[in-house]
Amino acid sequence: MENQNEGFFRKIRLYAIIIGVAYLILQHCFYLAGHYLAEWIGFEAFLPKIAWDDKIPILSVFIIPYIWSYLYWAMGPMAVSVCEKRHFADYMAANLLSCIGGMLLLAFFPTYMDRAAEGLYVVGEHPTVFDKLRQFWYSLDGATLAYNLLPSFHCINSTLCYLGVAGRREIPRWYRIYSLLTTLLIYASTVYVKQHYVLDIFAGVALALLVYLLCKKYHLGRIFASLERLWGKKKTAP
Repeated sequence: MENQNEGFFRKIRLYAIIIGVAYLILQHCFYLAGHYLAEWIGFEAFLPKIAWDDKIPILSVFIIPYIWSYLYWAMGPMAVSVCEKRHFADYMAANLLSCIGGMLLLAFFPTYMDRAAEGLYVVGEHPTVFDKLRQFWYSLDGATLAYNLLPSFHCINSTLCYLGVAGRREIPRWYRIYSLLTTLLIYASTVYVKQHYVLDIFAGVALALLVYLLCKKYHLGRIFASLERLWGKKKTAP
């Protein structure tokens, strides 16, 4: 197992580390662009809330996997880079196209959450560090009013991180298990810290799964494969 893990880490490509960090920035840009486009277009935001949402309690400890997700998304391209080039190319195409699709949904079907009306700032007499961290995160994301809910980018990105390694024998079994559990925890975190409603999860997962399957079926990652070959030529050039 130790040798397998060492081989796994040694196989991670340098370009994948760069892409992993760049993707964190890029996906957030698409996320913000969806909100600004919605304001520019002028569509009225709606509340994507259903009856299930009122039955889900606030569990502030889930702010930890919610924040950890950002590191997890950067790990995705790094892990998938040890697989065959075609798979990596299609995986990155799915990430890019899912973000574009998510941005368009945010722009044309804007959504919101009234955190004050939901009572999300009401805590017990002795708030925990997780309560304080959760409310601090709200202050970074719209304060009393949250926008850009459906689809959940947390669920889009996390679903793709798991799909990229699922069933891949090049990836150690422990990492595949870690990826599955982390993805499920992030799904749960989005509703337990009340950053999203239930429908946001379904929309994010469905979008990621649909785009991933299309990219794999039609090899939509051709452009990324070309960039990878260009990178290789530069490294071997005298």
